[in-house]
This record gives sequence, C-alpha cells and structure tokens, in this order.
Amino acid sequence: MSHLHRTKKGHVFAFLLTAFIAWALALPLLSALHLSNENVMALIYALLASGLITAYSVMPRRLRFLVPLGVIAGTVTSALLFPGSIPARVLSFTRSLASGAAVSHALTLYMDALLPLLLLLFSLFARLLMEGDPSFTLPLMVTPMLMLWFLGARNDINMYLPAVLCLPLLYIYISQSPDERPRTARPKTLLIRALAIALALVFLASALTPNERKTLPQAEQMADDLRRYIEDLFFFTATRNMFTLSSQGYQPMGEKGLGGKPDISWTPVLNVRTSERLYLRGTVLDTYTGRSWYDSLSNQRFGWMSPRYAGLRASLFNEDLPKTERVESRQASITMLADMPSTLFVPQRLREVALGANMVGYFNASSEMFITRDLKNGDSYSFRYEPYVAGDARTDILARKLAAGTPQPLPDLPPEYTSLPKHLQPDGIVAELAREIVGQERDPYSQAQALKNHLKTRYAYTIDVPLAPENQDFAAHFLFDLQGGYCTYFATAMTVLARSVGLPARYVEGFLALPEGADSVTLTGMNAHAWTEVYIAGLGWVIFDATATDGSTQNPGGDQPPPPQPPSPSPTPTPTPSPEPSEEPSPQPEEQPQNTPTPPPEEQLTQEPTAQPDERQDNRSQDEPDKPFPWWILLLIAAVAFFIWRMIAEDPLRRARAMRKPEQVLHLYWASILLVMKAKGQGMNEQETLLSYAYRIGRQQANLLPIAVAQSALVYGHRKPDTEVLSLARDTYKAQFEQLPIHKKARLMAARAAYGIWRMAKRLPALLLKKVRQLLPTRRWRGRRRVK
Repeated sequence: MSHLHRTKKGHVFAFLLTAFIAWALALPLLSALHLSNENVMALIYALLASGLITAYSVMPRRLRFLVPLGVIAGTVTSALLFPGSIPARVLSFTRSLASGAAVSHALTLYMDALLPLLLLLFSLFARLLMEGDPSFTLPLMVTPMLMLWFLGARNDINMYLPAVLCLPLLYIYISQSPDERPRTARPKTLLIRALAIALALVFLASALTPNERKTLPQAEQMADDLRRYIEDLFFFTATRNMFTLSSQGYQPMGEKGLGGKPDISWTPVLNVRTSERLYLRGTVLDTYTGRSWYDSLSNQRFGWMSPRYAGLRASLFNEDLPKTERVESRQASITMLADMPSTLFVPQRLREVALGANMVGYFNASSEMFITRDLKNGDSYSFRYEPYVAGDARTDILARKLAAGTPQPLPDLPPEYTSLPKHLQPDGIVAELAREIVGQERDPYSQAQALKNHLKTRYAYTIDVPLAPENQDFAAHFLFDLQGGYCTYFATAMTVLARSVGLPARYVEGFLALPEGADSVTLTGMNAHAWTEVYIAGLGWVIFDATATDGSTQNPGGDQPPPPQPPSPSPTPTPTPSPEPSEEPSPQPEEQPQNTPTPPPEEQLTQEPTAQPDERQDNRSQDEPDKPFPWWILLLIAAVAFFIWRMIAEDPLRRARAMRKPEQVLHLYWASILLVMKAKGQGMNEQETLLSYAYRIGRQQANLLPIAVAQSALVYGHRKPDTEVLSLARDTYKAQFEQLPIHKKARLMAARAAYGIWRMAKRLPALLLKKVRQLLPTRRWRGRRRVK
C-alpha cells in the first residue's frame, strides 16, 4: 500500500471518527435539555465541523496560520454587521442570560445558533482526544458522559450508546501505526498560534462582557456558597461568637464576675438523642482571676479534617488514651432548636463527628470544637464518643488499675492548667483546705475524687445566693462564707482546689443531658451546667462534677448521696474571708484579661451574637461600585504556571528524547553534567580541557572519563558518539542529579527554566520574520540576476 493511500485512508478515518465522537457527546446533552429533535441536525453539524478540522490538517503549513485569524475576523464581522447570523445570535443568547432570562427558555430560543457552536467545540475536543495518549484520552472521553449522568441526564440510556461505541474505535485509532495516521503538524510557530488564540479569547471576552454588572441570582448564590466553603475550609480567621453560661442567665453580675442569683432561661435550645447521661462541652476556660474565668489558649484554629493537624487533634481529644480496657463508645446526635453561637456541644473524648450541611469543623488548643458560622435553628450533627466520668463504675475501676500499675508521667500540658492567682498563696487557707481534704491520698485520681466528694457532701445546692463581693476571691467566698451555690460555684471551687494540690484542672461550661430512660431529651437553660476536668496520667482528661444535688434540678448523675443537710462549719474554723483574697484590689480581675490574647468570654458574647454582622450587612450601600477584578492575580498565576512548565520542558532527559541527532544529545548531556558538578562544588576550571578535567574528577566519578573522551572526539574530530556512550551519559546525569540536595535541585531547575525563557525570547523575532518571509512570494537571486 502506497504512502499516499495510507495517508488518505487515515484522514478519512479521522474525519469520520471525529464527527462520530462529537455527535456521541452531544446526544446525552440534547436529551437532558429535552431537545432530542435536534439529533439529526447535530449529526450534520458534526460532519461539517469535522470536515473543517480535517481540511485544516491537510492544508499547507504556511497557510494554517491565517485560518484562526480568518475565523476570528469572520465571527466578529458577522456578529456586528449581520444581526441574523449565528455569531450574532450567540451574542444575543449571552445577553439574554445576563439580563436574567431563564436558561431553558433561552436555550430553546437560540438553539439553532448554539448547536453549530456546540458541535464545533465537541469536534475540537474529539480531535484532541484522538491525538493524545491513551492513558489520558480514554478517561477524558468518559468524563463528560459521567458528568451528564450525575447532573441528571438518566432518562434515555440509549443516548449513551454511541459514546460507548466510540471507546473501542478511539482505541483502534490511537493504537494504529504512525504511518497510517494523518500527521499532526508540530510547527515551530506553536507560540504564535497560541498567542493568536489568546488574543482572540481576550477580544471575545471583552466584547461579551456587559457594561453593567448583571448576575443570575441562582448562579451568584452558588458562587457565594462555593467561595464561602473554600474560605471556611482553608482561610477561616473571622471573629467567632463563643458560648458561655451567661447567655443562659447564670452570670447576673456580668463583667464584674461570677455569682449572684441567676435568671435562668426556659427557652429550648437543643434536642439530644442519647440513652444515658451526657456531658456536652461548650467552652473550656483555663485562667482564673479570682472573680471570673477566661480562655487564653484558643488563639489558633485548626481544621478538624486536616491531615496536617491529625496528631494535634488526637492529643487534645485523648484519642490514644487509655491504652487498654477502653470504655465502649456511644452514639449521640444533636438538633438545634434555637440560634446559638458557633460552639459545637460535644464530649471531650470525641472519636467521630458527622456535621450537617454547610458546617465546616474546627478545633483549638483548648479542645473546643466549633464551626465557621453561628449555629442556626435546625442545624444537626452526630458524633461517637467514649464517656470517662469520675464516679462511674467503669471509670473508677480503670483508674484503680492504672494506679496499681507502673506510674505514668504527665505529658507536657500548658502551665495555665496548674496556675492560680497570686493572692491564692501555697500556704493560704484554700490550699490548706485542699491538702486537708486530700489527706494521705497519693494517687491523683483518688485525690480528685476526695475533693469532689467533699464538695458534694459538705456544701448545699441553691440558686438563692446574694451577689458575690467584688473585693474577695470567689472560690474562697464560696468555701468559707457562703457554703452553698449552684454549678459555677462548685466547678470553680473544684478546679481551684485541684490546682492547689498540683492536679492539672480546667473549668468547663456546657450542657448536661439526662434522658432518664427516654431516647432523647430537650435541653433548656435549666440544663446548662459547669464542671471540672482533671488530667489523670494514662487516662487523660476525666470529668469531675462536684455540684451537689437539690433533688429536682441540676442533677449531675446518679452516683451522689442524698441531699445533704446544711453543712457543718468544721472544715473552716474561721468562716470569715481569708486575708489573702481580700488584699487583692478589685480592678485586678478586669485588668488581667486585657493583656491576654483573647478577652474573657463575657466580653466576647452578647445576647444577640449575630447583630454585628447583620448591622454591617444593612449598612452596606446598595449602589456601592464593585471592586475591580484583581487581574494581577491571574497574571501572577499564569507567570508561575509558565515558569513551572518551562522547568519541566527544560529537563535534559525530556529534551534529549526530542532530539534526532546523537551529537546534539551528547552535547546536551555533557553540558547538563557540568552544571550538576558545578552545583556540587566540583566544577570545571577555566584553564582545564575536557580530558584534564575528566582525569582530575575521574578518581571520584569514573564514568566521566569515557563521556569526556567521546565529547572531545566530537568537538575536535567530528566523530559521532555511539549509543553506549549516550546511555552512559544519560545514566551519569541522572545519578549525579539525584545526589543533589533538594534546594540545589530547585535552583538548578529554575536556572535552566530562566535560560530557556531567555532563549525563546531571543529566537522570537527571527521566528516572526521567517513566518513573514514564508507568506511572501518566493524569489531567488543568482549573482546579479533575479530569478522569479
């Protein structure tokens, strides 16, 4: 079979296959748009578009440069001068969409103009698939079909049959020998063509852009949702609202500190599906001022699903503790019944969490979990957790086993978990009371348990309390004067006493769910609660709820004794306030949080946490002009992408595969080896010859000598290298390059890319001049006589 016949056969096959692929891709789309009556016209337009592409491929190369310019000129002229032409109707279609017309109505009205353009694009896509590598072509062929399928085009399954049949035909075309395929030109004017296409796209984009900003509400909403999701997932730095018990009426003194009779809210806030007692942490506070608690560890935020912070998340939530005999995990779910701050109410030993729609999870160094917006009524999420509560039989048995074994060291915890205000001296009455309660106990768990039981049995639960004095320590006032209170009193006293004997402890606010045999429970402000978490080596953070019971509300569990009688003053020989707390000036609790990274929670939260964003939204001017699009970002991205492309393209191994002459390959490898050796500090001196340099380095790099001999023979004797020398040069370059440190590799690749860009810029004027000369009539000169 002659070469001409094989070429014609290849072009005919490419023409038919291009049309068939384009038509096959258009069928499911037309079916999804309920335009199946256009299938025949789609086949005709596919044949015409494929014919144009095939004609372009057989044109003389010097004339192909004019085709894109002619198409652009014809399109622009038709759109401007002939209102009924296809380009003009396509332009009208874009304007109708910009004006807010329904997409389905606009497609039906302008499909006669859009169909040729659609088939032309599909034909170009088909030809690109046919000229690609099979490993990329076949997935790209399947991708549009899968996209249409997932978008809902599932009614007519038979519409996908032509696309399925295209796959083996496409494989046959790609697999045939290069002689039988129409040769796709790879001219040196690829840069000029790309520049022409880029200019055409810029012109069309400018022409189609409306003068005024007009958007589709649905599309704009989708774009805003996507932008918000990306910002929440990777760039969440906005100020967030935090949960505190003051929002449920438990801090009537406001910024002055803890204490006072609460005005508890009865509004339902969330519904919890659980079958047993569940402590739902909201806010974890670490720093005690003597009058209030605040957080100093939540500055940084970490994505919950980020693999980068998986180790930190496992440490903060004790995912690896205890090592053995762990408590069986439980499942629970929460549905919000009111708008709340961004805090997620979850247990400390969180194992898995499934968030609802538009909820992106974060956590901080205090092991609080939250999302990037405030919670709304109807939001829901579920989680799996392990309960470790002091007083439960399972936790007590596990703690005793750990205490009986080898003592485990404490991890490196933040010092805030053991620090107390300066006025609570180590020899003060609060610390003395803590040591008296602990007695001879040496096990940390037993010490914390003794403190908890002392508070539960010796102090009364009541909400009828007076305002706390502002010039006295809140915990000391409760322990020695008031001897009664509600959850914030007990949790503060428990945390302070635990720290007084050296136990790491922190103050926690949240909700306590008590289903009492039901499958779910609705929580109000009456279920808001405060408790203490104490870190036990080998076990992790354990809940110690020291709040006494009143028989009806604030019942922290079923392991406490019956309601106590009024406490005896025996623990406190002198019920008057300690002198140490009274010496503290009253402004101190308010001044200390100002020097910390985050203010106290009561300063961060208001009764209406979302008022500030809404106010900013309302104050925004409706006629405020849009900010200009930052084109420099696109230019910067394009420049970086171009530079990375040149770094890949300038790789000597890649360049050598494109070279036909062995002399060029040897020159390239020898120059690349010299650059690598120079980067390693073993470069060639100016006075050295090729062979002298090879003899000097040959002791360390024995492979350089035969390569240098071949390069010297090529330079001075024009002797072509054999394949063995080329293989040795390639292997030597690869080995030497792999030995470079990563920073030297990057610097060498960047230098090669910069040199390649400079070489392209230097050749561009000559390339343009050559193209102009090819377009002019051919003339030759012989001596002084011109020959036409």
